[in-house]
Amino acid sequence: MITESIREAYRVLKFDRWMSFVFQHKDPSYWHLIVETAQQVGFEYMGTVSQKVQQESFKKRQHPFTVLHGQLIISFKKTRNPKSLMKVELGYETTQIIMQTIEAVIARRQGATLEEIYNELIVRGLELGFLDQLSKEQHKIDELLREHFDYDQKNQVYRIRKNAKFKTEIPPVVRIRYYLISHLRRMKLRGIDPTFDEIVLNVMPLLKNGITPERQTILGVLKKVARHVGNGRWQLVEDQQLALPLEPAKKEAKSAVKARLPKKEEK
Repeated sequence: MITESIREAYRVLKFDRWMSFVFQHKDPSYWHLIVETAQQVGFEYMGTVSQKVQQESFKKRQHPFTVLHGQLIISFKKTRNPKSLMKVELGYETTQIIMQTIEAVIARRQGATLEEIYNELIVRGLELGFLDQLSKEQHKIDELLREHFDYDQKNQVYRIRKNAKFKTEIPPVVRIRYYLISHLRRMKLRGIDPTFDEIVLNVMPLLKNGITPERQTILGVLKKVARHVGNGRWQLVEDQQLALPLEPAKKEAKSAVKARLPKKEEK
């Protein structure tokens, strides 16, 4: 029914008109279906925003751990030359990316609700093109929350456990790249070229539960994924392969071991 609705919406809409879904579901496969179908029929993805609902449902009060409360609004535009979302090759297991995203949203908000965690995962999955992988790993999200985080019953938020260390093993530079690409892609869809300070203000809170990087480190990564467009503003370069380095920490470790090995004697 969702697929048929999207096709019919595309048929009846004029060019440069918009279609928006107001929807909420824990299963990312539904979101993947919406995005894939919309792009197949000719829509261009324009962005996603979250919206809180004033009235809490009875089901939500009964099952605060598992039932979502808010909504996501996902928007598309019928254009003559639609651009598809470029997929980022993550180079890491989806579980690590999921864990990184959960830790980041909890650290940034100093405690996050179930809705905020799922919203963040789905939006990141959309922006970085790993929603299909996320839909296959959906069962792991609840397991990770129960196993690694504390639930504050009074405020209905998940928190990072006291004295707990950063769980994910993704190196800081790769995490910076992950969030830079996501933020710049979102800004590009809105027609905004952010300044370096605006970028830092958006990216830094997502990194503060790990090793907090210096501004120069962020700038160094920024120069590799974006171009300077004047007046101190930056724009994502989409014509490059936006691939996160494949296990750089392991590569560095192998190089170090190789350097220590004795050279073979010449015959």
